[in-house]
Amino acid sequence: MTTIAWDGRVMAADRRISMGTTTYSSTKIRRTADGRLIGATGEWPVASVVLDWLEHGGPRPDCQSSDRWCTALEVTPDGRCWLHQRDGKWPVEDAFTSIGSGREYALAVMAVGMGAEKGVEVAARFDPGTGNGIDALEIAPAAAAPVLVEITNGAALAA
Repeated sequence: MTTIAWDGRVMAADRRISMGTTTYSSTKIRRTADGRLIGATGEWPVASVVLDWLEHGGPRPDCQSSDRWCTALEVTPDGRCWLHQRDGKWPVEDAFTSIGSGREYALAVMAVGMGAEKGVEVAARFDPGTGNGIDALEIAPAAAAPVLVEITNGAALAA
């Protein structure tokens, strides 16, 4: 499986995918052109289709069944988090969340004040489905409002 963690600022994921007892490395999280962060866990062929759909849009893929499935996280540029599963999506209103086989480890680590990257690192230590390194993406901070400056008699005053 995998571990993907969101701490309200950073989405982190391990890189392990497997076929039988052989493991490979792959990137499971992405930043979309419009600034969203997306990541998926589960059977990799299905997860990659769901990631492509989340990134590029179009009709919801009908690729998930009882024996082929994935769970995905989507974080909008304003920091709202959505959980996607085969039956739809819903908002996650918690300060942090995690999905995948190592999620409990990551949740515990984030609950004591450590971030998503540390959560995935600890999950990789204890969960055999998590490993092969960590990728992390930070949500882009909202653009600061422009500061208006008024020039009066050669002196700048912040408005």
